[in-house]
Amino acid sequence: MEIIKQYNQLNKNLQRGIALGNFDGVHIGHQKLIKILVEKCRLNNLQSCIYTFANHTLEVITGKKIPLQITNMCMKQKIFKSLGIELLYLERFNRDLMALSPEDFVRDILVDKLNCKIVAVGFDYSFGYKGRGNSDTLKEMGKKYNFEVCVIQPVIVDSEKVGSSVIRKYIKNGNIEKANTLLGRPYSICSKIVHGKGIGGNRLGYPTANILIKSSYLIPNEGVYATFVKIDNSVYKGATCIGTSPTFGEYGIGMETFIIGFNENIYDKFVEIRFIKKMRGQIRFNDINSLIEQIRRDVNNVNTYLHL
Repeated sequence: MEIIKQYNQLNKNLQRGIALGNFDGVHIGHQKLIKILVEKCRLNNLQSCIYTFANHTLEVITGKKIPLQITNMCMKQKIFKSLGIELLYLERFNRDLMALSPEDFVRDILVDKLNCKIVAVGFDYSFGYKGRGNSDTLKEMGKKYNFEVCVIQPVIVDSEKVGSSVIRKYIKNGNIEKANTLLGRPYSICSKIVHGKGIGGNRLGYPTANILIKSSYLIPNEGVYATFVKIDNSVYKGATCIGTSPTFGEYGIGMETFIIGFNENIYDKFVEIRFIKKMRGQIRFNDINSLIEQIRRDVNNVNTYLHL
């Protein structure tokens, strides 16, 4: 998959099918849209393309703090590639783009610059100045500028419409299994291993990998989770604890993983933590021995669950 950030990097001779949206989470609704676009492009000999923004539009529109994102751009790129997208255009959203009318956006960007022949969007897609354009607007523009518009209707699971806001709620509440169903894959966090206080290995006998948490990360609520940990090209089972360390009098949020069957030095490596199930909530223990016994049970429970 080719990734570009400027129009002068485009092959002007190619006609394209383009998916539009933010694609936070790249959930099963997004995946349906992308798969339909890729198939239509294959049948019509078009280059399949996603046009999205490298930054969040709300940063420019409102200047307020943006919602925590389910997938960072690195993860989005991996998923787009796996779904067969050939070109990812990462536009930088700014005030000039924000000021474009719906027709200006269609004519100047989709038609003149991206040479689109098919546009695929979700049912609730909006665009142009103050979001005045929608899927009906696109259909009208498609007739005027000679491109097909494909509008994907909502995907419903258990009487609930799949959407990024719903998935974000499930992740925050620790309902990982439900979130994973709507995502179509395990919820993952990619981050760097950093040095901790050494309590897990030195005092408890269970050395853990401490995961760097950034303010933009969407972190599940406190507790112990069954996870898979991808390190380089290998995947291991993990017991991941999110929360404070009340037994030791520490109250800063943290995330650490005991990687089952693994004892190599991975400081400063980037790993992917794939969340599978919340096993229990956070507990405060009266003494270290009780904590050690609970960790032993947690590791055994996770090991057994991930074998199923």
